[in-house]
Amino acid sequence: MNWKSPLQWKISLFFALLMAIGLWAVWGGKGPGGEFPGVLFLIVLLAFLAAGWIGVGRVLVQPLDDMVGVVQKLAEGLFNWRARLGTRRDELGRLGNEINRMAQAVGEKVDRLAKNLAETEALLGGMEEGVLILDLNGRIKKINGAMETILAHAFPSDVGKHYLEVFRDPELNDLIQATLADKKGYRRGLSPLGQPGKTFQVQSSLVQYPDSGGEGVIVVFHDVTDLKRLERVRQDFVANVSHELRTPLAAIKGYVEALRDGGLQDPSQTKQFLRVIQRHSERMDKIVSDLLLLSEMESPDRVLQKESLNLPEIIQAAVEAVRPMAEGKRQKIQVVPLEGIPPLRADSQKIHQVLINLLHNAISYTSEEGSITVGATPVPDGAEVSVTDTGIGIPPEDLSRIFERFYRVDKGRSRELGGTGLGLSIVKHIVEAHGGHVRVESKPGKGSRFTFFLPR
Repeated sequence: MNWKSPLQWKISLFFALLMAIGLWAVWGGKGPGGEFPGVLFLIVLLAFLAAGWIGVGRVLVQPLDDMVGVVQKLAEGLFNWRARLGTRRDELGRLGNEINRMAQAVGEKVDRLAKNLAETEALLGGMEEGVLILDLNGRIKKINGAMETILAHAFPSDVGKHYLEVFRDPELNDLIQATLADKKGYRRGLSPLGQPGKTFQVQSSLVQYPDSGGEGVIVVFHDVTDLKRLERVRQDFVANVSHELRTPLAAIKGYVEALRDGGLQDPSQTKQFLRVIQRHSERMDKIVSDLLLLSEMESPDRVLQKESLNLPEIIQAAVEAVRPMAEGKRQKIQVVPLEGIPPLRADSQKIHQVLINLLHNAISYTSEEGSITVGATPVPDGAEVSVTDTGIGIPPEDLSRIFERFYRVDKGRSRELGGTGLGLSIVKHIVEAHGGHVRVESKPGKGSRFTFFLPR
């Protein structure tokens, strides 16, 4: 019982007074001897006061105190408190049961909301896309980690600030302003100032909160840099294939027309024209063969005929195959001692193709009387093979694209040398199909070094 309860005091006093007045009325204000029973009246009053205090405390005040305690704990965020009602079935019991059910329902809802919030936070934190959430006044409500990376000047402490205080990107600010003003979403391609060379597809949309009736704006950044690059590569590939095939086709067509228009009457001219037609036909055949090989290596259904590979033997065979070409330019081609090479399993024909392509590339871009060196060394979990030349080298800005299909550093020179522009791309795809990788080191005017790794 609560000794400080004003309600309990008032009800107990009222109960005692009421009973005393009733007693007074029964006795008519006189005791058995005809005198006023003051002492007896006082005793009865105190007795009724004590009885009222105990009864009211148990019947009314204690349950109410329990209910008030439950409501206070709810306000503090503690949802596991309940009113102690026993087996009461009266109005207070029903009220207490409803409060207990409310506490349980609120607790369960808060738990669900906390779980949903944790899942949302984890989702936003794990997203590669940047997410920015604002209210309709333009104040920042949420910034996920990816957005902090995309917009280098955005920080978690910016939550609550107006977006114009935080972002210095005119294109982004225009997008947000248009969304807030028009109350509808927009999609634009943006390149943030803090991300040079990056392209993002940015989608803004209006979001509504059914519970509160509020609204806000969500802005999502999708990094489409790689997609744009791949699209550019695809376009370049189609254009290059068309160009590479159109050139020999035009030459063949021209010489066929020349033969038909009288060239057949001159035997010496006929032989010359046929040699040109044959050369261009062979070039077209080489382009088509290389494209088919690339398609095979890029296919998920490709099958490598892996077998025990004698790497020194494959290297020697490739060097001997291209030696006449090197000797025609008076180039020196040598193989460093190949020792300690671990046993490997690989498609010997494909690895031979890799070496042939690298050696052809080295011979083509190395001047007369230059030198080419082939070597292999054991490394953890496999072996590395290198082809080093003293050729013209590769400019630094071209190194990252040297393995792209049809990419040439010097387009005119490459075509004069008869290359298809696919050799290094084939090297990359074959090596990666074996689980390896290829890299290049080069300095303009001082040569290049191509190295590829093959795992055990």
